[in-house]
Amino acid sequence: MRLVPVWALRPGMRVAKKITGSGGAVLLNAGVKLEMEYIQRLKKLNIRGVYVHDNLIPDIYVEDVILDETREKAVSLVKDTLTGIKNQENKKYTHFISVKKELSNLLDDIVGQLLSNKNLTVNLSDIRYTDDYTFGHSVNVAVLSIMTGISLGMSRSALKDIGLGAFLHDLGKVVVPLNILNKPDRLFEDERLEIEKHPAYGLNLIKGRQLFNGPTLSIIYKHHERMNGAGYPQGLNGDDIELYPRVCAVADVYDALVSDRPYRPGFMPHKALEIMEEESTGYDLNVMQTFYHHISAYPVGTIIGLTNELIGVVTHNTHGYPYRPRVRIICAREDFAPLESYEIDLLEDLQVAVDRVYHDHELPEHVINRDLS
Repeated sequence: MRLVPVWALRPGMRVAKKITGSGGAVLLNAGVKLEMEYIQRLKKLNIRGVYVHDNLIPDIYVEDVILDETREKAVSLVKDTLTGIKNQENKKYTHFISVKKELSNLLDDIVGQLLSNKNLTVNLSDIRYTDDYTFGHSVNVAVLSIMTGISLGMSRSALKDIGLGAFLHDLGKVVVPLNILNKPDRLFEDERLEIEKHPAYGLNLIKGRQLFNGPTLSIIYKHHERMNGAGYPQGLNGDDIELYPRVCAVADVYDALVSDRPYRPGFMPHKALEIMEEESTGYDLNVMQTFYHHISAYPVGTIIGLTNELIGVVTHNTHGYPYRPRVRIICAREDFAPLESYEIDLLEDLQVAVDRVYHDHELPEHVINRDLS
């Protein structure tokens, strides 16, 4: 299966991974054959891509690092939690006890699934409905933070703490007006300052309830602080920022970069990593390097150009080596002449590297639709 942008979808393609809309409603189930009306509907909803069964890698299924049902449950629970805390801040204390217990049980599942995964590498793009950005983003940041914490040697209890903080890190955004959060144009100065208040808003919503510990509170309040002092809300730097928010900061900015936003489309993973490298003085270097071990610069299904003048499609990524995928060769680079399919592993052939990523519209039809089964 391969992620195909919505503009490149054609009637007759078969959905490989179900697509959900706002509130978790299923838009299209896996196995559905696309019709033009479905494609038009996806465009109107600003869904950027669909995983389809594809001739280039018909034998490859891209797995998430956690179970699909776990991710869906997490997005739903985080949505209920964030809106519930906002709406019930002055109501019964028992509500918060119930919320924390549900989140704790869910984190047990997520931590267990990630600890048992032998190749913790993110290959799957999160096809997210625009209105659910904050909730899907919070779940992604939690998963990415826990994965990083595992490689940092954190205890199971610490992994749950960092996951809980990540679930709630953008809690304060429920107070920020939607017309500012979803503004498609450049923010005015007062609007930017309002968004920068969301860490303080989040802290105010839950502090004093004696249910959330120090790590959770520090993530909520400090995930936008930067090691070089260029962050907010306090402009802290270095050791004034605890490890938990340092981890969450890296996961947060990466997921924000690869996600579609009202003011720009999401960056491809390799480009997001480049941007983070340019801003590396703002992050804990050890955390950032550890985080990179779990990211695929070129996720499975990405069509890439190689320095040996060949073009191929990524079939596998190995934990710890974000830029050295296994590649199924499909054609020559000079004239797109088809070649007999074979695979090379860039972990073994160190003389070859990736030097370009191709989008569907940049390749001839005979390349995209070639049958390699």
